[in-house]
Amino acid sequence: MRSTTTGPLIRTAGAVALVGAALLPGLIAALPLAFNGAQHTLSALGRATMPEGATASLGWGVALLTAAVLPFVAIPVSLFIARARHLPRDRTVRVCAVAVLVCSLVSCLVAAVSAGV
Repeated sequence: MRSTTTGPLIRTAGAVALVGAALLPGLIAALPLAFNGAQHTLSALGRATMPEGATASLGWGVALLTAAVLPFVAIPVSLFIARARHLPRDRTVRVCAVAVLVCSLVSCLVAAVSAGV
């Protein structure tokens, strides 16, 4: 007879895979957001030059850098909030994955908008 329960290692691997899959869009968007954000920020501070026709904006540069790190900050914040509310472990992982996915998609949206700037 086979047992239908899963071990803690299988559950942990599934949780990591779920959060990792939710983080993929954020990983894809992080590089262009970080590069463009740094370029705008440094240009506004006078430490770098922008391509011809582009204008530097400190606020836009900081917004791009913030969008780049948003999915990575969402992981510990959502885990902390879910554990503080005493949610079960499975629900905590699902809440974390949804929060990371939403933040990753927001980062992708900001990266798409910033591509034309």
